Amino acid sequence: MSTAACQRESTTSTPPSSASAASTDAARQPVQAAANAFTVEIALSSAARERLVSKQESLIATAEYFGYPSERAVSERVPGSENPWLTLHRAQVELEGAQLDGTATARFPAVVLDPGQLAWTDAPDAPQVNINVYSGRRSAPDNLLDCGMFQDTHAVAVRAPVRISCGLISEPGSR
Repeated sequence: MSTAACQRESTTSTPPSSASAASTDAARQPVQAAANAFTVEIALSSAARERLVSKQESLIATAEYFGYPSERAVSERVPGSENPWLTLHRAQVELEGAQLDGTATARFPAVVLDPGQLAWTDAPDAPQVNINVYSGRRSAPDNLLDCGMFQDTHAVAVRAPVRISCGLISEPGSR
């Protein structure tokens, strides 16, 4: 599992010129989603699995695709560039019932990220993905799970299944 803080690191890259790829016709075409689907394998403790199943509770895995705003995006006040990162796409997979047997597996389909949005990031060829897991809040108003998380490049998530462990929040040493 890879974890990293969601802080922007300083970059020394040169901001793109006004004739950058973002302004060309080719760059306006959507980035192809060629084989960028990935899976998240969620290892539930026995207590967590039992609670989810007995309460007919679901498990939700979310993926937020993002990039750190480039210096140019900040200087041109691109919407969202005042935040530590620019959200490129969000996806969610909900698992329940028999899907929680064994290793629960959330399958995130391939995505097409907007090249115009990517051009405003400091690493357009390496979008990031942040993955979190929590309970669906069907049986209780609060999240029941204490889960790890994943944050790295989308390419790393695609290489092999992302593994996240979860236990009950009330469970000592759940992860």
